Amino acid sequence: MRQFLFAVLLFSSELLCCASHAASLLPAPEKRPRICVVLSGGGARGFAHIGVLKYLESQHIPIDCIAGTSIGAVIGGLYAAGLPADEIERRLENIQLDQVVLDIVDRRHITQTLRNEDNQYPIAATFGISDTGVNLPRGVVQASQFSELLHNWTAHIPPDISFDALTIPFRAVATDLENGKMVVFDQGPLHTAIRASMATPGVFAPIEVNGHLLSDGGLVRNLPVDIARSMGADVIIAVNIGTPLLAREKLQTILNISEQTVTILTEQNVIAQKKTLLPGDVLIEPDLGDISFMDFTRAKDAEAIGYHAASTLQQQLLPLSMENTAYLNHLQQRPAPKLPPIRIAFVDVITSGKIPADDIRRQLHIQIGSVYDAADINRRITPLINSRQFDHVRHELITRNTGDKVDYGVQITASERNWGPNFIRAGLSLSTGFDGVSGFKLQLGQRRPWLSDSGLEWRNDLQFGTTYGLRSELRQPLLERNSMYLAPYIDIQMNKRNLYVADTRIAEYVLQDNQAGLDLGIPLGDNGNQGEARLGAFVDHYNIRPGLGEIDMPLSNSNPQLTSFPSVQIDDFGWRSRLVVDQLDGAVFPHAGYQFESELLIGMNRSTSDSTQLVTHDDFRSFQQMTLNTKWASSINNTNSINISARLGARFQSGDPIPGFGMSLGGFQLLSAYQPDQFIGNYLAYGNVTYLFRALNLGLADEALFFGTSLEIGNAGNSSSDFTLNNTKKSLTFFIGARTFIGPIHIGIAIAPSGARNLFLQMGHQ
Repeated sequence: MRQFLFAVLLFSSELLCCASHAASLLPAPEKRPRICVVLSGGGARGFAHIGVLKYLESQHIPIDCIAGTSIGAVIGGLYAAGLPADEIERRLENIQLDQVVLDIVDRRHITQTLRNEDNQYPIAATFGISDTGVNLPRGVVQASQFSELLHNWTAHIPPDISFDALTIPFRAVATDLENGKMVVFDQGPLHTAIRASMATPGVFAPIEVNGHLLSDGGLVRNLPVDIARSMGADVIIAVNIGTPLLAREKLQTILNISEQTVTILTEQNVIAQKKTLLPGDVLIEPDLGDISFMDFTRAKDAEAIGYHAASTLQQQLLPLSMENTAYLNHLQQRPAPKLPPIRIAFVDVITSGKIPADDIRRQLHIQIGSVYDAADINRRITPLINSRQFDHVRHELITRNTGDKVDYGVQITASERNWGPNFIRAGLSLSTGFDGVSGFKLQLGQRRPWLSDSGLEWRNDLQFGTTYGLRSELRQPLLERNSMYLAPYIDIQMNKRNLYVADTRIAEYVLQDNQAGLDLGIPLGDNGNQGEARLGAFVDHYNIRPGLGEIDMPLSNSNPQLTSFPSVQIDDFGWRSRLVVDQLDGAVFPHAGYQFESELLIGMNRSTSDSTQLVTHDDFRSFQQMTLNTKWASSINNTNSINISARLGARFQSGDPIPGFGMSLGGFQLLSAYQPDQFIGNYLAYGNVTYLFRALNLGLADEALFFGTSLEIGNAGNSSSDFTLNNTKKSLTFFIGARTFIGPIHIGIAIAPSGARNLFLQMGHQ
């Protein structure tokens, strides 16, 4: 038996020896090179990266690691997180990318207070005033919406992950603004790394991460070839989509010169990195033509150009492709990190400034014990961002050790606007009828929020020009933030009104209105985004006096005498109610939505005059005034729009109608063929139908050029005869309009059947 076992062992050892010798004679399997893709920065031009990635997928070229800067970090980070190129493309097509990138919020999602401010101050730039002087924000755009989008799309990735454990190992490059050094992200929240890398100076605000103020990585490494090499790359596929230098004739503005300066800086480090490429590496430089850094609406064009650019290098890329089965196996072997379902054990709020953490916690209302959902929490954060009180509001999933247990919780970081505490906005209005009445108005608005822990705000509005005015108001929230508030105010206005007989201007009146009151404000809808109601008491003193003009009065002896127009003083007090429901998608040139505004005044008044020809009453008598304004808009393909609006008003009081006092029509979009305030009276009726054709997009922020025509009908007067069909005024207008960064601009011509006409220019609101 022993001999038999020995023989078996001897035979087995011989077989193993032979097999080993045979294996040593076979050629060793060829090792596949490690391929790393490098994606450069370049703003909207970077959507060419999607096209390149789609081509590499179609050719079965494996990607073993990715290094990206700015938009390259955006596309590369999403791809490394497991989103295929066509999925990134699909998601981008389903959003208004230019609106998201520039933090443009649909006005129907902001409060009525902010809508009113945007109408009054169309110049969007805001600056601050503090003890140190005038302050400006760190960037034009905070990129809050884009940060939220990145967070939602990468929410399946654990927040503390090493980037080597992603579906594809990844690195993102940023710049430390304090010391100018390169910062390479290789772990942590993926969306934070991407956001830091894309903080283009002067456009997107920098972001603070772990105590460092970080900006766009393009300043130090716009094409991070060396970072890819440090990840063990044998072959590099580098995609450079950097912005070309502007021609001399385009260097006419400070913005263009600033853009050119940044481009020169980034191009220097790109040249240096391109020199490190080896003969086996592949450099793809798509010819993106006139697609600019901010052309986010042309993502599809850039993607197609990127795909074509990669296909022209097929001969260089072909040796890197894999056989179909081997490529599928390669894809299946990639890791797929996924965050498991997590229950929220705590909510921490870190805030700067005066807004209490408890106030933020209450508004977010995140339930302890609920399942963590990044998209849901970001939806709760959105109203805080839209309130414009913060530079940013972000959340992260964090852990906390509790004994032997690890709890997961949410950390909210809310950074208030750091360029206050007084915030200033400006507006400019200009109107001229060329051969008629002209006027201009400069407006400045000051806001001082959070004077107290209860949210007290002080608001001041100044007007200079043809109209002078000052309104000062305090707003004290009641019960809780974003709810009812008390608003004591004073409002002093002085403007000029013209008095007409037919089409002849016979006098100019100066109307000074001094008012004080106390209102209860009631926001309507979620976070006040439907509208607002105000109820309150007021006292009012009007001083109406002629500035220019006299009356030719016949006497009994037939000798005429010039007599001045009467001066009048009116004292009012009573109750006022005002309701605004505003769901238009734009205050000017709206495409969709509706608006309803009504006001009711009930009170007592008295009037005195220096003229025996004017019947007044020096005892207090009751009066009522009602006004109603409404507008509806609809469009086809966002190009052809119809706007229908109506305005009604009535004032019931004793005594004669007072010159220069009452509701008025005339001027742009209020019977445009006639002069401003040409028709004045205690009763008003007006209707308008406007057709708009969106002819041209002028750039970012929904700026556009329109052709339009309006048909208007209405009148203002003091008797029923003013509103007969024969006496009703009509106007037909043809105009060119533009939505610009300084507000709306209209230029056109209006004609009326009576022969009246008006060639007008209107900038801002009348």
